[in-house]
Amino acid sequence: MPDVKWPIAIISDVHANLEALTAVIDDIRSQNIGTILNLGDTVGYGPDPEACIDLVDASCSARLCGNHDYAVLFDAEGFNLVARKSITFHRRVLRPDPENPDQDPEAPRRWEWLGGLEPMYEGIGFEAMHGSPRQPITEYVLPSDPETDPAKLADIFSAMSHPVAFVGHTHFPGILEEGNDTFLMASSLNPEYRFDPSKRVIVNVGSVGQPRDRNPKSCYAVYDGKNVIYRRVAYDVEKTVSKILANPEIHPASGLRLREGR
Repeated sequence: MPDVKWPIAIISDVHANLEALTAVIDDIRSQNIGTILNLGDTVGYGPDPEACIDLVDASCSARLCGNHDYAVLFDAEGFNLVARKSITFHRRVLRPDPENPDQDPEAPRRWEWLGGLEPMYEGIGFEAMHGSPRQPITEYVLPSDPETDPAKLADIFSAMSHPVAFVGHTHFPGILEEGNDTFLMASSLNPEYRFDPSKRVIVNVGSVGQPRDRNPKSCYAVYDGKNVIYRRVAYDVEKTVSKILANPEIHPASGLRLREGR
């Protein structure tokens, strides 16, 4: 990551929600944080894939590939109807089409940007990816894993190359500590978590554009090398909802659930 300025802000799962992304970037800048890492899924679900790509490109020092980014580039196999519908829309507006005279002339640049996203990033003492250290783009590290699938979680911890891994993907912010059978919800941390050097830790930074933890505010994390602080940021939810409901190429559920953060 070039020109790292500590602390760093780590965002994920923007999902083409420009109002949320703009509010989060403004909040980050208000703290004089100069380095932003984006863990992927810049696109998917929301109404503004082009503007969100441009803002992430301009604001983030490193940009990773999420499963929705990958699906727009290739295919949405295994995606549900709500997700698949927006993937089709995003692919239509982002993929260069020389036979479409009305297409945004920036489409080739944005398509190349999507294709250049990396699967993971390694920093000093930490690694970051969208999904998991074992499967960086697609695997979910779930809050329920310590109780329901401890073998899976143990294997994921074993796959880590650094003591700390930052992930997104589930849209559910919180901490998983190796050897702890409880998911530490971000809301219980008040809002800081201090790392124990003797434990490997997975940090889910939550979602900027599609929160799913019953809190409609955008979520991201600030990391200083020793601590993580979660930040919740209010944005104009109704403006995003209105855009989605007015676009027949996006499933209305992608907007309606923003009101409740689910």
